[in-house]
Amino acid sequence: MADDEIGGYRFRDPGLLATALTHSSYLHEHPDEELEDFERLEFLGDAVVDLVIGELLYRNHPEATEGELTAMRAQLVSGPPLSQLAQRLGLPDRARLGRGETDSGGRQRVGLGAGLYESVLGAVYVDGGFEPACEFVLRTMKDTIVAAAEQPRRSPKTVLQEWAQGHGLPLPAYDVAELSGPEHAREFLVDVTVGDLHARGAGRSKREAQENAASALIEATR
Repeated sequence: MADDEIGGYRFRDPGLLATALTHSSYLHEHPDEELEDFERLEFLGDAVVDLVIGELLYRNHPEATEGELTAMRAQLVSGPPLSQLAQRLGLPDRARLGRGETDSGGRQRVGLGAGLYESVLGAVYVDGGFEPACEFVLRTMKDTIVAAAEQPRRSPKTVLQEWAQGHGLPLPAYDVAELSGPEHAREFLVDVTVGDLHARGAGRSKREAQENAASALIEATR
């Protein structure tokens, strides 16, 4: 693999790729080097992958609700699946980390892997524009997308419950915060709590409001 190529994309500006692979811990230990860490590119890549996967799901699942689309997107672009992609692309091995971060197992951290995938994607976007970035996502995530499509659709409440269990947190608790409107057109406002995390959702039924609250909390945990 060439030094300026990742995931089938060859950079015109190798400096962007170098930035995308530079962790802040490296800069702290090398203050004399004129470098930038990957955090700004990570921010950009996060927006790009959300858009690409969001559009894909919108077009492929015309019958899905907003909450269901949010849950499906969370399956694809949350920390663990992006970290697995980063490992397959060899990003943690190529990343520049500080010695302390390396010695403490930083290259295996889910957060680092997900951040590297998003930062490299952000670098692809800056280097080549939206079309190459979109192609990068669809190419590198192809197997993940296919596997997710073969799974039964899960509701936001189910996704949130699995997330809570996977992180050793209490199961989500739902409470009706407000009930308004005439009897034939009720509007429910529901709060959901998982440990110290909170979100709120509205709907024309209690279940719809719960699903929307779960969807909002899923987004907040990403």
